[in-house]
Amino acid sequence: MTECKLEAKFDFYQNRRMEVKFGDQQLSTDGGILLARQAEEKVKIIAGMSNRIKDERDPHRIIHGMEQLVMQRVLQIANGYEDAIDSNQMRHDPILKIACNRLPIAEAELLASQPTMSRLENQVTKKENAAMRGLFVERFLEQHQTAPKQIVLDIDGWDAPTHGNQQLSFFHGYYDHKMYYPVLINEAKSGYPLVLQLRAGNSHAGKGVAGILRWLFRRIKKAWAGVEIILRGDGGFSLPEIIKVCERAKVGYVFGFSSNNVLKRKIADLLERARLQYCQTGEKVRLFDDVYYAAGSWSEPRRLVMKAEWLEKGANPRFVVTNLDLPPQNLYDNFYVQRGADSEHRIKELKLGIKAGRLSCHRFESNQFRLLLAQAAYLLLLTIRQAAVDTNLAKAQVLRLRNDLLKCAANVKVSVRRVLVQLPKFFRFAKEFCLISKRLTQSDFTLFR
Repeated sequence: MTECKLEAKFDFYQNRRMEVKFGDQQLSTDGGILLARQAEEKVKIIAGMSNRIKDERDPHRIIHGMEQLVMQRVLQIANGYEDAIDSNQMRHDPILKIACNRLPIAEAELLASQPTMSRLENQVTKKENAAMRGLFVERFLEQHQTAPKQIVLDIDGWDAPTHGNQQLSFFHGYYDHKMYYPVLINEAKSGYPLVLQLRAGNSHAGKGVAGILRWLFRRIKKAWAGVEIILRGDGGFSLPEIIKVCERAKVGYVFGFSSNNVLKRKIADLLERARLQYCQTGEKVRLFDDVYYAAGSWSEPRRLVMKAEWLEKGANPRFVVTNLDLPPQNLYDNFYVQRGADSEHRIKELKLGIKAGRLSCHRFESNQFRLLLAQAAYLLLLTIRQAAVDTNLAKAQVLRLRNDLLKCAANVKVSVRRVLVQLPKFFRFAKEFCLISKRLTQSDFTLFR
């Protein structure tokens, strides 16, 4: 490696002369990439994705295999290098080379650069994206040692702002900017991302969801015939076609529901009682009841749970449509509102921790592939978090997992017999690092126990 001549300047230290230079050792600031790579050995998501992409390159001229390309891209995203141009620097990183099954030799065994990564993203087809979407559901099913009795799924959409001429990028009036409108379906307890589907920026919250749910319910019930599935979502998903898909598949559902003049009349008495109690006590009042209600677009009445809340600022009514039999307050407080932590927090992790909204390719299908790459990176970090159970990192968000575990200095030495990776002696999370790596190598480790 060519010796680096850069030198940083500091003048605060008075005891002795201090020099800060960049050495020529094989050093990396991302030693924790090895944990993400070990997590891949358990979920095999990267291997599955690469097998579903047709490689039409001349095999005699290939330097970077398809699995290595997907591996490099996903691991870079997991470690905070979400842009393809980051590959120009990361292709030299010795730890990333090891993770991609290359020898960490200076100026040799280089990984793929940005042009190669861009060609990968732009070659993926709609059919290949669909195949990779199914892969995440397959891995979800495989990670269960036994079929669960019940699973709760959360569905929510989120805005991914766009700043160029991307296909199907449109202005959305609610969010007040040009965007894509991805939808996420995740398992509530673990946060496992089953579906992360890209949609046009001017989509309704529930647009295109019915077909995805029909496909997803069929895949799950085919594997687990007796499983009870419950779907939660906000008011944007209480569309007639989505409710019908749930009922035909015998899936429980709980969706928020928008108010209208009929519902205002139905909740009026309950709200008046709440107002009178507030006037007597001066404290917030919450009353619950349920009714059967038939919207104009429905073929039959359905159960509607009503929450009549009176606050200092006045009335705050809420409605939930459901086919579950739980008592009204229990259903609302102990089940429906939990989706805020189980779904909206997952979206926050994807947007802020994984930067899944970095969808800057021109082609729509290329941006869908980018979303799948982010979904894979998120899954690897969830696997690390599962392996951190009973530690201080058991409930850490992915951004903290990256900063505390993956962003770890490492010195790499190569000899004839071995590759030695030296981590810092005073690494704060050394015990957790070793415990997680040990668990990820155990044959009986799974995401769901």
